[in-house]
Amino acid sequence: MNGIIRVGLIGAGANTRLRHIPGFREQRDVEIVAVANRSRESGERIAGEYEIPKVYDNWVELLHDDSIDAVCIGTWPYMHRNLVLASLESGKHVLTEARMAMNADEAHQMLDASRLSPELVTQIVPAPQTLQVDNTVIDLLNDGYVGDILAVRLRVCDNHARANRADTFIDYDAPLHWRQDRNLSGYNILAWASGTRPSCATWARQRK
Repeated sequence: MNGIIRVGLIGAGANTRLRHIPGFREQRDVEIVAVANRSRESGERIAGEYEIPKVYDNWVELLHDDSIDAVCIGTWPYMHRNLVLASLESGKHVLTEARMAMNADEAHQMLDASRLSPELVTQIVPAPQTLQVDNTVIDLLNDGYVGDILAVRLRVCDNHARANRADTFIDYDAPLHWRQDRNLSGYNILAWASGTRPSCATWARQRK
């Protein structure tokens, strides 16, 4: 309508506020028109801060809004598959925050659903850790520089759930961060192994 893409936010966490909301606002033909956060209260707080006109109690209500063209999913990974499938079923374009899904099976379901709706744009936010080298790696692969890839081993230092973000070692006595909880992040947990043994309590939480 009028060449404007109307976007609804499902989940408005730190990265959505830091990256996506400012990014959408920079686009001339894009408007953020609705938000559904973890609670009505937090949704209203986000709406007030960023001048978003509509607040929904839950994401189902947001997807039923026919005036919304596209959604940005900023929830934790355990919700990504369900939200992408529901968004596509509602006829909406969708941008999903990294990480894509809890596991490969969910990711394939999302991919299959996107292929069944070729008229809709289905995108995923790239994880930031390798952005500086991604194009170089792609160019090398396309040129055949590294030969046939048999395996890839990548180690990325993440600084979540640390009192001191400059510290490169995991604090096993700190509370479990959602990025380290397999129930919320699936196989995307960012801090699984290190050179020291975790406490039994932490190990037990990771294994649940």
